[in-house]
Amino acid sequence: MATATPTKPKVLRRAEAAERLGVHPNTLAGWVQRGWLKGVKMPGGETRFREEDIDELRERIYAE
Repeated sequence: MATATPTKPKVLRRAEAAERLGVHPNTLAGWVQRGWLKGVKMPGGETRFREEDIDELRERIYAE
């Protein structure tokens, strides 16, 4: 019986996340500062975003 191997969540660079949301990358930085979106700090200091968080936010923003 095979066991499922947990997968790492995919993270997106700021430009990739902004493109998915249809906003400027600097907008995402502002949302992080305001606490509206949580970023993941990478060892080099860059902030990235979990793909599932971005997709969830996109659905909330563009819900009809």
